[in-house]
Amino acid sequence: MRKMKTLRRALLAATKAMVQGGLSETFRSCGKTTCPCHDDPAARHGPHLYLTYRDEGASRSLYVPPEHVADARAAHDAWAAFWTIGCAIATLNREQLRQQWQRDPSARGARTRRPRHD
Repeated sequence: MRKMKTLRRALLAATKAMVQGGLSETFRSCGKTTCPCHDDPAARHGPHLYLTYRDEGASRSLYVPPEHVADARAAHDAWAAFWTIGCAIATLNREQLRQQWQRDPSARGARTRRPRHD
């Protein structure tokens, strides 16, 4: 039970900053035809960070301004922690159900034998 309480506290803490989605970095060419980024892929501008997510079945992205990159990474890390902790809680719950069902024969259901037809 102590482990479950610890996990629940950690899960709640993760919810304060978490944002579901992924982070992707892109490099882009600008609109200036004289800029080296048009001829040399290594000279493209970036990296530009985007938070990508799904909304009502559509893929969306949110540009992350450079001054908020640390916040976006922390929110993404909090989501990963939330997911990991949630899976750990689910594992404990499943084990608790398994133990409960093993102690309670009625929870497993009575097994009946079918008559053999030889």
